[in-house]
Amino acid sequence: MTAALMLAVILLMLALGVPIAFALGVTALAFLLLLTDLPMSLLVQQLYQGTNSFPLLAIPLFILAGSLMNCSGMSHRLINFALSIVGMFKGGLAFVNVLASVFFGAITGTAAAASAAVGQIMIPAMNKKGYAPGFSAATTSAGSSLGILIPPSVPMILYGSISGISVASLFLTGIPIGLMIAFGYLIVAYLVSLKNDYGFEEKAFSWRYLYKTFIDAIPALLVPGVILGGIMTGVVTPTESAALAVLCGLFAGAIYKELSWKNLIKALEDSVRNTALVMFIVATATILGFSFSSLGIGRQMMEPFMAYSDNPIMIMLMASLILFIGGLIFDGTVMVVVLVPLFLPLVQMTNIDPLQFAMVVIIVWGIGQQTPPVASGLYITTAIAKVSMFEASKYNIWYITVLIIALFGMIFYPDIMLYFPRLLIQ
Repeated sequence: MTAALMLAVILLMLALGVPIAFALGVTALAFLLLLTDLPMSLLVQQLYQGTNSFPLLAIPLFILAGSLMNCSGMSHRLINFALSIVGMFKGGLAFVNVLASVFFGAITGTAAAASAAVGQIMIPAMNKKGYAPGFSAATTSAGSSLGILIPPSVPMILYGSISGISVASLFLTGIPIGLMIAFGYLIVAYLVSLKNDYGFEEKAFSWRYLYKTFIDAIPALLVPGVILGGIMTGVVTPTESAALAVLCGLFAGAIYKELSWKNLIKALEDSVRNTALVMFIVATATILGFSFSSLGIGRQMMEPFMAYSDNPIMIMLMASLILFIGGLIFDGTVMVVVLVPLFLPLVQMTNIDPLQFAMVVIIVWGIGQQTPPVASGLYITTAIAKVSMFEASKYNIWYITVLIIALFGMIFYPDIMLYFPRLLIQ
């Protein structure tokens, strides 16, 4: 009853336009004041503890690195490289869109940065070639979810800081999973393009053009290589690799000669703004999680799951459903900070592979980004494409189907889905 009342208060505040961080913090504060006699100094401690984590230091650094990439001329060069690889196929621009999202997923670490960088270039280009604006927006939005599946991934950093799982292990697990989902996206893009007779680029495949675009894109392509190479060899931690990513962004900007002082200041402003947004939500969501614990809500929510403690698949299905519902209402950050800690003891009790459950959570986060009413991925791309959420969702449902298939594969066939990640981790 208390949980339902708290959720109703949060939803009411969101409906009134209250920012989500304030809605979470005020609700937690109000219920703790009314129902407990805990000293309020504990809330200040929780607010601080929510962000006092060394792994979380990677978040502002990766966000800054992504901002530097977007301001240094990297977007056009990566997209031209993708165009030289797949632009000549049927529905080639949709292929380019997905492949560009793979590249940006390996650089930015967030879905919003990937969708904005790719969408500003690819959506007008696709619309100009006769692609339906809804399809352009849906393809870009779906591709942006690769930003949280392919490392460096801010959600994986956040999950690792909460669960205690090595962020490096999460990164290495995300590589093949993200690439498999990207391959599924390519199949969807091809089938939709075939059905609607979307054309291909007039430029035929050319080894010379491929070589030229590859050379131009080398500084950009070095970024994921430095990040993942440093982590896999043990030379740097994920947090230290984030600092290297910033240096790579500055290096690329110097080479391309497009990172002016004005662009540098803009990148710093964007990264500060986005970091403050993420970390404030993390801090207030931590208070909400603390209120769940203090009021006994977490225990009450987990009691129905105890009947299935000998059935890991049922637990993950039920957890996925609850996380999906949470993703429909809240940003994925809130979903992970508040709900995931409730499930972790149960995961340990039932001997579910921690990496398996982590990927289930990340994939559900990706589904939530594509599913209205929150649909943070769609909000950005539909605004660029000037198309309604409904029109984009007609196409996006097929990309969401790919994510759902990946989710069920992770739940029912973890040995297959995690085969390559386990080889990388070893």
